[in-house]
Amino acid sequence: MRTAPAFAAVALVAAGAAAQPAAPPPEAKSSSEPRFDASLASDVRTVVDRVASLVRAKARVSFVALRADAPERAAAARQRAERILPATIAEARGRAWRDLGLGATTAPAELTEALASDLDGMGLDAAGARLLVDPERLRGEEGEGDPDADAAASLVLTTGVAPDEPVVGHYVAHAIFDDGAASTPGTTDGQLARAALAEGGANVAALLMLFGGVGLEAEVVSGKVRPEDALSGRLVPAGVRTASPPVAALLEFAYLDGFAQASALVKAGDFTRLGIERRRRKTTRDVMHLDRAPLVPAEIAAPPLPAGTGLSPVDHDVLGEEGIVAWVSQLTGKDNLALIAGDGWAGDGLWRFEAPGAPEDGVTVWISRWTTEEDAKDMAYGLERCLQARFPGENVADGAEGARVLSRPDRVYRIRRTTAEVTFRVATPRWDVRFEGGPTKKSVAPAPPKPRRAANL
Repeated sequence: MRTAPAFAAVALVAAGAAAQPAAPPPEAKSSSEPRFDASLASDVRTVVDRVASLVRAKARVSFVALRADAPERAAAARQRAERILPATIAEARGRAWRDLGLGATTAPAELTEALASDLDGMGLDAAGARLLVDPERLRGEEGEGDPDADAAASLVLTTGVAPDEPVVGHYVAHAIFDDGAASTPGTTDGQLARAALAEGGANVAALLMLFGGVGLEAEVVSGKVRPEDALSGRLVPAGVRTASPPVAALLEFAYLDGFAQASALVKAGDFTRLGIERRRRKTTRDVMHLDRAPLVPAEIAAPPLPAGTGLSPVDHDVLGEEGIVAWVSQLTGKDNLALIAGDGWAGDGLWRFEAPGAPEDGVTVWISRWTTEEDAKDMAYGLERCLQARFPGENVADGAEGARVLSRPDRVYRIRRTTAEVTFRVATPRWDVRFEGGPTKKSVAPAPPKPRRAANL
């Protein structure tokens, strides 16, 4: 029977120097191409066998590991991120996020690249097929080469697992469970939903590998052992601590909330249940509410455009429940208000419209659908609180057709609720006049944005 002192001792050793995580390596030019290391290949094969047995993999896992330095890994992550969210789309989405107040224009690209990079010290190649391992990781035995060698050696003696092996186990779990044929969705909501259960499940496997040898599996699946607390934080990316606030919040959802939900699913029915739910739960709403049946989001049509404007859609995104929670929380500082605002989400669409050659003089429109009228009222109230927080002392006034409007020299912000639908529009004053029925009232449906390829992560 396990004892509390044994658990406390292992947790202390595993945490190591977590309070002072190592700084990310400085930027440098790549010294060479990824290269084979026989000792690394042997160590990784051992981890593959451990994890495959742990999760009861049905097929043999083929996993190639090569040595690669930080610039090589960063370049590979950028290539995969670019295929998921091309630079031109990321820039347009960034302008929409900036209008909402959801971070700087670089935030969508920052989020996508952080998810593509995954854990520090290791990563996947551009094709997502090979594991790239830093030359200073997985060196020798009992912590040789580790920045905290004493704690690393103690960890090996206590658990039989070296500090970097669970990180390899994280990637092995991806190789076992991620559907190679499935492409990462291009929307923020889809990307976060997939990442949460993928990263969370990979970390459940990694921690079970670490603590299973000392009989602490129950502590992992019950959430008593957390990835951010173990192994000096190796199982969460540096971005959780260093990214811009909105991106850090979304990464926390993917890695920390994702772990909590994945561990609950594994506890309820081992990794088989997790695999089933990963295929069923495609939105952050589905991930956040495991007690609710998966939702088929409402289809929301693009808003009509005033005729003769020359505007066209350059991006269509979906924030999802978690995107809304992060948005309201970041602006108001009220986590409870954010959770209330996001609850009842039934679908949303975020459009960015721009004229050729004038990307800054565009229009951002967010339309959301809600389960009940009360849910929509909560969201509209949350939006008004966001405007008050962004522009303290400025007046949010009544506008036409029941809208609430905040007018500024550079932008006009309009909140409009109709029963269970809430629309938030941000436009320059001249475009606001046109959308409100200026020189011409005739409207046309916009052509859809050109399709873009998504990539496997």
